Amino acid sequence: MDRALRLLPLCGLLSLLPLPALASPPVDCAALSDNASLEAGQYRPPLEAKVIGEGRLHFHSGPDAACIDKKLYVIPGDGLTVYASSDSGWAQVMYIAKDGEDYSGWVEEKRLQLGSHYGGPQLPGEVTTFIQRHEDCLHFAGEEAYDEERRAELEKAVNQTCVGHDRQLAALRSQYQDNPEVLQALEPLENLE
Repeated sequence: MDRALRLLPLCGLLSLLPLPALASPPVDCAALSDNASLEAGQYRPPLEAKVIGEGRLHFHSGPDAACIDKKLYVIPGDGLTVYASSDSGWAQVMYIAKDGEDYSGWVEEKRLQLGSHYGGPQLPGEVTTFIQRHEDCLHFAGEEAYDEERRAELEKAVNQTCVGHDRQLAALRSQYQDNPEVLQALEPLENLE
């Protein structure tokens, strides 16, 4: 018998078998959320935040793109409460709708402009913006590049957020030297350049 004819039944059997090995395993969003909640940096008290950027910002049941909730989203200008941030760029948040209903989940932190702590002093806008810039600089400078494209993106982000950081920090400390609340907010920030 021809070798090709002998292999034909084997090929037919293989085509009937499921191919779970080829599919990527499903993401366990609940477990991912629980683990991230334990490891994320907690904000106590929580922070106020405003959605920035363009388009809808979808909630996720866990800090992973696969955990998206396509029905639940906020838009630029909406206010959120931020409870925690993960090292992978996700924020655990709550949104209170106009009808009083509240929704919790994870969103991409880069789409948030973080404000002050609830119950904390209201800082001048330029100070709040600088504190957010400081956090962004730390984030991008500490992220590992997994390929050349990501390395280029990180270098660009570091240049945008970190260059001039130390000079601006010194200027803000000098400008607000008579404002103890601003000095207290700026005190833990270190020079990064």
